[in-house]
Amino acid sequence: MSNTADHDQQSCLGTAEPAGATIASISSRITTTYQQPIQAVPSHNAPIRVPEYPKIPIKLPQTTTHIYNMGWLPWSSGDSNKASDGGRIAPDRTSRARCWEGRDAFFACLDRNDILDGIKDDKEARRKCAKEVAEFEAACSATWVKYFKEKRVMEYNRDKTIERIKKEDAETVKELKSQGWKSN
Repeated sequence: MSNTADHDQQSCLGTAEPAGATIASISSRITTTYQQPIQAVPSHNAPIRVPEYPKIPIKLPQTTTHIYNMGWLPWSSGDSNKASDGGRIAPDRTSRARCWEGRDAFFACLDRNDILDGIKDDKEARRKCAKEVAEFEAACSATWVKYFKEKRVMEYNRDKTIERIKKEDAETVKELKSQGWKSN
C-alpha cells in the first residue's frame, strides 16, 4: 500500500490494518470498538460506520390520524364524501355530473316558477321546488350551490346588458344610415 492509503486507513479505522486483513475481521473489530454495525462499500472494500439515530417520539396533530379514514387512499375506509373536519372531498367526474344534473333540474324548476335569484328568494324557491333543492344541495357542496345560484343571476344580468347594448347599437346604426352614413 502507498503512504496515502495507509494514512486514509488509519484516519478511518484509527489504526492501520495488516495487509492480509479481511473485511470481516475489520468489521468485527470496528463493531466491538464502536458497538455499532458497519457495512462495507464493495467498490472501495473499506468499512463504513452506519450510525444508529435515536428514535424520537413524534406526536402528530389529531387531524393527521384521520387521513387514512377519509377515503383518500384506495385501501382506506370511511365516508368517501366527508373529510374529518366535516368538509367535502373534491368530487370526481361522476360526482360533478350528478351536481350539474341537480343544478339544471333546480334551475328548470326556478324558470317554471319565474324565480330568478335562488338566494334572495330562497324561501319561495324551497317552497315551490323542494324536491329539486334537496337533490341539488345533496349532490353539490354548499360552496358550489352558492356559486351556481350567484352565477345564474350574474349571467341573467349579463345577457340583459348585451341585449340592451345590441338594441342601442342597432338604433345608432339606423340613425347614422338615415344621415347618409354607409357601412363597409
